[in-house]
Amino acid sequence: MHQPDVLLLVKETLSVSPLFVDLEADFHARVPVVICKEKKSGLICKVSAGNENAFQTTSYLSAIASREPLLLPLVLSFRRWAQICQIDRAEEGGLPPYVFALMVIYFLQKRKESLLPTYLNQEVLLFICSLNSVKPQVLISVETNRNI
Repeated sequence: MHQPDVLLLVKETLSVSPLFVDLEADFHARVPVVICKEKKSGLICKVSAGNENAFQTTSYLSAIASREPLLLPLVLSFRRWAQICQIDRAEEGGLPPYVFALMVIYFLQKRKESLLPTYLNQEVLLFICSLNSVKPQVLISVETNRNI
């Protein structure tokens, strides 16, 4: 199935769903999308097909959210606040939704008692090893300061 066919199917499916309202499609955008609003929260959802970057971003957020149950409600609350303040509209000079998720992840990583691991220190070590022509090691585990 090709990208336009997938998006048409998504649009058709969402149009009969009682969970979403204000359904639109923008097939002429740089990244074609189907746009809708989740009825309960009012959050805008953009669905694309064949966008590898969006897939990787969603996979990352899903993996992190499965590790920390506080992440999803905090991100949704933060996004709702941004919507109320009208700073969540990237096309109007605001911030894209992904930025709010990253800010919450950063907050949870940098708390006094970290709730999420940080990966940057390990990545810096791998980068330095690669610069020194030392074979970089594969990331096997991540240490956290969290008491389980």
